[in-house]
Amino acid sequence: MNLIENLKINENDVITITGGGGKTSLMMRLGKELSQKRMNHVLTTTAKICISDLRGAQSIICENINDIIDVLKKDAQQEWLIGKEKVTDQKISGFAEEELIILKNAIKPLVIINEGDGSKRKPYKFYGDYEPMIPQITTKLIHVIGAEVLYKKIDDQTFHRSELYGDTQAIFDEDVLFQAFKDFIKNKLDAKLAGDTQRILFINKADGENLKNARIMSKIGAPLFDRCLMGSLQEDWIETVK
Repeated sequence: MNLIENLKINENDVITITGGGGKTSLMMRLGKELSQKRMNHVLTTTAKICISDLRGAQSIICENINDIIDVLKKDAQQEWLIGKEKVTDQKISGFAEEELIILKNAIKPLVIINEGDGSKRKPYKFYGDYEPMIPQITTKLIHVIGAEVLYKKIDDQTFHRSELYGDTQAIFDEDVLFQAFKDFIKNKLDAKLAGDTQRILFINKADGENLKNARIMSKIGAPLFDRCLMGSLQEDWIETVK
């Protein structure tokens, strides 16, 4: 699949992943590839993340970022998942941006892969005022959406926070998708990201009967983002649309 090459990841990137439909899976695949390439990296969150979803990653949960740095310095090429504290048996919270900056300055080079919001395993979501949590040091923002959402009813079976859309009878068609992307870019990315941060759309689950949906979605999303890719993490393929 070679996500490192397709996403053009360099050894000092801070990558924040938002959206739904494969954020955590994308994080896991990136971590595995970076380990295989023997590149320093760490997985984390600025929201909350379920530890059990990151199978194979070794967790370091500690309130003191300097203690975590001491562990990472011994081998920063493993698949480490770091967090500040457990909020439930399976979920952990992450660090503030100031602490991530300390980490970034202590270990050079270092790729930070950060999950910036949650979607409760739904293929897409609508956003509250406080979401997503994007550090300003982000160099690449990857927005993920599952191809199966197109033409689905906007309800809590498919969308996280579907109630925020308002119309309980609405269908997530091309017009709604376009407006959702436009609103996300205007209200979230333009407000939070530095001007030189690359904005990447990744349409996941473009397999089987969803491939046609993915191609339609890519035509809508590609003009709005700096780059657009589609593929299937499950089937292990990715292609660049833009």
